[in-house]
Amino acid sequence: MRQLTPSATGVIQAAAHQMRKNGIEVFNFGTGDPILPNHPVILEFAERAIVEKMSPYAPFAGMTELRQAAADWMNRRYGSQFGIKETVVSCGGKFGIYAALQILLAQGEEVLVPAPYWVSYPEMVRLANGQPIILSAEETTNWKITPSEMLSRITPKTRVLLLNNACNPTGVLYTRQEISEILNVAKEANLMVISDEVYSEIVFDNAEFVSCSSFPEHRSRVIVIESCSKNFAMAGWRVGFAFGPAEVITNIIALQSQSTSGTSLISQQAALGALRHADEVSSYVRQAMDRRRKLFFQTYNQLFQTRIQPILSTLYYFAPIGKDSMKECEKILTEAHVALVPGIGFGVEGYVRFAFSEEEDLIEKGLKALQKFKRGLPYC
Repeated sequence: MRQLTPSATGVIQAAAHQMRKNGIEVFNFGTGDPILPNHPVILEFAERAIVEKMSPYAPFAGMTELRQAAADWMNRRYGSQFGIKETVVSCGGKFGIYAALQILLAQGEEVLVPAPYWVSYPEMVRLANGQPIILSAEETTNWKITPSEMLSRITPKTRVLLLNNACNPTGVLYTRQEISEILNVAKEANLMVISDEVYSEIVFDNAEFVSCSSFPEHRSRVIVIESCSKNFAMAGWRVGFAFGPAEVITNIIALQSQSTSGTSLISQQAALGALRHADEVSSYVRQAMDRRRKLFFQTYNQLFQTRIQPILSTLYYFAPIGKDSMKECEKILTEAHVALVPGIGFGVEGYVRFAFSEEEDLIEKGLKALQKFKRGLPYC
């Protein structure tokens, strides 16, 4: 059996969890889970399903009403034209990406993966027998790839671009012009584009989020991945969506029928509640995360000499830390009891990812603990 590389986020989370089990207080900047009570409408719809006292297998593709609600949600926001045949419910957005790669790739075909990337992208490409081709962005260029860099790395084997917007771990948002140029390069090279857009509602300061589904001329080559985990603070319910050409979606449904058997029926009912009240639920999440974002950046600037600017999207700040990010994160966790994710897991050494998704008092305490560590003072 081939040795798989575990998720860097998962490694840190497991270590932090074990410390907590041992009675040690840990300040968690590692997880990207919005720590919020579920919105009441989510629980209301789930409870209805439970009261019915029935939990049969759900349809492999997802409940018809949920697929339609998800398509309507996308179409209303972005002017896309998805119907039920172009929509599938998956076990989180993560499985949607995994399934799309399994469908699209043949042995040895290449996937362009901009770095910093979400920790699971390269390994999911390899699991589909593909080859990840890393496009390295720089902080000096706001962590964005350019069409010229794409063109320089495309070969006859290149099949897919895996784009993340808004970006985990940097919080970067691509503009409409930038996405248009990237999609035009994909068209010229006959690439499919998997666009991971699971933070589409976690956007601040009235910034514009632009979906790849907003470009009808590229409809035949774009697969959009969405999720309830971040937008509606439903990470543990494990409900995501893939939207794209009907032939791709049909194959994803077939793959689910032979693997996961689809998504929990009760989870789907909870997601239906979120989508039918999408504006209300997403505003509830976004406002809470915005308060934490502002607190994080304000407190960081008070405690540390480096002055940083609030990011426009996601739940993260990507900060420079030194040469060996994994070693540094392990030391910080052990000595300061602060959990961070090493940049090497995102394909960029010398950085760490902060998540500001915990409750406000823990954000302040965690940053103060980190400041004491940096000054060489014991935390306790």
